Formats: sequence, structure tokens, C-alpha cells
Amino acid sequence: LPQTTHHSVQSLINNMAAFRIFVLVCSMALTHAQCLPGNDTCLPSWTPTFDMMRSTVLYTCNNSGMHNVQHAIKFGTVVYDWSNAKAIWANAHPMDSEELITKQAEMVLAADPGIPGQNPRVWAYRNTIKALNWYSSVREKLDDPKYASWFIKFKDYKGPQSNNSYHVPACDWYNNGTAPRCSGFYHDQEQTPEHPGGGKPYPVDGSCINQCDCGPINPCGEYIFDHRGGEVNGQTFRDWFINEYMVSTETLLHKNPKTGKPQMIGLGWLDDSMTPHGPTEEDSNYIADTGATPEDMAAQVAAYQESMLELKKKVIPMGGFWWQLLDSSGMKVANQGTPVPSSDCKKILSSVCQPNPSTWNRFQLYNIKNGGTGVTPQGFSDFTAEFLLTRGPYAMLGYSWCGCTNGEQQRPFPDDWNEDYGTPEGACFETRPASGVFQRNWTKATVQWDCDAGHGTIKQV
Repeated sequence: LPQTTHHSVQSLINNMAAFRIFVLVCSMALTHAQCLPGNDTCLPSWTPTFDMMRSTVLYTCNNSGMHNVQHAIKFGTVVYDWSNAKAIWANAHPMDSEELITKQAEMVLAADPGIPGQNPRVWAYRNTIKALNWYSSVREKLDDPKYASWFIKFKDYKGPQSNNSYHVPACDWYNNGTAPRCSGFYHDQEQTPEHPGGGKPYPVDGSCINQCDCGPINPCGEYIFDHRGGEVNGQTFRDWFINEYMVSTETLLHKNPKTGKPQMIGLGWLDDSMTPHGPTEEDSNYIADTGATPEDMAAQVAAYQESMLELKKKVIPMGGFWWQLLDSSGMKVANQGTPVPSSDCKKILSSVCQPNPSTWNRFQLYNIKNGGTGVTPQGFSDFTAEFLLTRGPYAMLGYSWCGCTNGEQQRPFPDDWNEDYGTPEGACFETRPASGVFQRNWTKATVQWDCDAGHGTIKQV
């Protein structure tokens, strides 16, 4: 709609049906350039929804076992961390975190497959720089000498005698006299399942009853992908990373196990990155232990960034997205422990209560901190009111990462999130100049936020 005037845009917005079509057409027209350098727009290619329940999200993991499916399907989208069911997969032989994430997703999809054409119902964790060998697809390559160029190595590794040569151990630990597994591929144990008792070098992030089993060759650990990795059997590391590890039959190419029909599992939390100082959330002595020069680090960072750019080009047109592409600053005026001053509230809402605010150019996450712990009914009402007041076509309200639960612990799901508010009839607006009261009309509700009172209201019609 390149020649649309301001007046005609406002007319479209005032017409609910045309408004939805206008937003959808514009977003689809930009799909080819989504999230790429030089483009401030970063939106998914799926059909947006204003359904309240379908607009909720839960990022979660249950350490002790599989997540309760009946809790999962309360939320429109559920995103599973690698730690989900850790007590089970950490004691598998070999470990099978990847398969259990898929199994958990299939359990949720069997109970509620979601809405065709909309957001994938379940999203799955992957790491973009750490080669976690409790994922079988990673272990297969790490254990095969042909693929050695795809992983970073310790400097001057000489076998088991090098175990104490670095800031992190090169071998695993177990106290029954069995031979340790050692590796010349760089790895740390910062967030790694361990058999308890190894002391400070082996912090336990998931307890193995016996020796931890990530295959017969390499110990369990946080290895590091080398995105510069060379060609093996006609395939480069980047080829594999994008087209087999990220986009696979466990994710975007997943099929319903009963019908064989496509049933996408979205990419979820694509964790960590490579920086000039080393990988994020890895031992701080990575550069010393690998002997990397400044030129090496620059090359590692550049290769990583190129892989992620190519991943965007592949995934978004396919109907995928991932957590780190979200704008996580959706919640701006609701009280999350520190009240927002009335003057700040008025400035914020004046900037976003526009016919087509720039915030709508991103997929917005309205995150409730600490998993909703301690939030009162008034607090949930305020969070929901702000969400309905300012959200764009692509937006989610719920919980980001805040740690795993155990057993039947569950994040709260307030009644407000099961209500039908219809669809917005336009953007929010100030009810009268300098009133500090902002309103948005929905087909089945009127939503207001009073900056002086510091609260929102939702009146269903």
C-alpha cells in the first residue's frame, strides 16, 4: 500500500476487519527482509492472532520429569528448555535430551495441536554455540573424527595427562575406578550433568546416578561449535547447523507421529552466542585454554554471525521464529516491583498510542517477572490490561526464563487469560488531552489505563 495517505490509514484502522487485513498484508510483504540488517521490522510469517489464550506463552522446564500436559495446554504457546525432564534423560544410556524434548512436544500437540497457519504450538530449545553432547544429533558429529574441524579444540592437548593442564578438566569424574572419558575438544562443565562428588571442577547440573553417559568417546560437557568448520562429504558445518541441526524432523520439519502429516515444532530459545571474549555462559578462560589469538576470535565471531544471518533467511519464511528475536520490552507501565511514575507513564503511552506505533514492527513479549510468583489478582489484571491496550498483531503475554520447576509446581494462569475480548478496533488513544487516561476499544471489551492511579481496567461488553 505504498500510496496510502495518513487519512486512509486512519480509516482502515477504524474499521476492524480492514485493520486486520492491512496489518497482515503489510507484514507479509516484508517477509523477505524480516529481521535482517538494515530492517527494523522483525515479525514472523505466520498469521497473527488476537485471541487472548492463544496469545499467552510459557517458557518452562520440569527438572524432575515430563511437564504436566494439562498445565501446558492452558497456554497458547509453550517453550521447552533443554533441562526439561533432566532427571530422566541425565540417567539414560546414552543421554537423550533432544528426543525427550520432541516427545514432550508431541504430548502437548496430541492434546492441543494449535491453530493451523498460526504460531507453532510448541517451541524447542537449541544452542547456537555450545555443542551439548546430550543431544544425539550433536554427539553423532562430535564422536566422528571426520567432523573434527566443526569443534574447537584445547591447546596442546596430549591425552588424559592433560586433564589438569587447563582451567577446566579435560576428563570426566566417577568414583568407582572406571576409566574416565577424556577429550581434546574444548569443553567446560558450567551447566553439565555430573555424578555428584567431584568437587568444584565438576558442578552438578543434573545428577547422574552412575558415570554420566554422553556416548563412548567424549565426556559430557559444553563443547563449542566452530562455525568456520570445513566441508565433510560435501557438507559444511553451516550447512549442517542450519539444515539438519536447527531445521530438522525434530523441529520445523516435524511430522505427526500418527498421521505422518506436517506438524511443526518451532525453534524456541536459541541460546548463547560467540563474542570477542569467548562464548557466553562458558568458562571465562576459553581464550587461554584454546590458545585463540585476537584474529582467531574475530574469525570465530564473524563465522557465527554469518550462520545466524543465514538461519534467519531460512527459518522465518518457513513459518519459524525464535525467542531471541522477540522484543522483550513489551511491558512498560504495569508495576513489576517498582511503580512507574505518572509522568513517565504518560510519556510512554503517548508514544505508543499512535495509529501504527513502531513497537508493532517487532514480535512483542510482555514478560511477567519471576514466573508470576507473588502476583496478586490486581497485578494480573494490570498486566492483562496493558497487554490489551498496547499490543500489536504479533505479541505474547506470559513467562520468560526464570528457572525450572520440580514436580507439580506450575506457573499461574489467571482467569483473565481465558476471556474473549474480541479484536481491537484500532490503536489506543488518550481519552482527552493531558488526562493521563488511555483507552483502546475492542469488539468485546473496553480497556483503559489510568496513569495517575497506576492501574488498568477491562470492561467486557
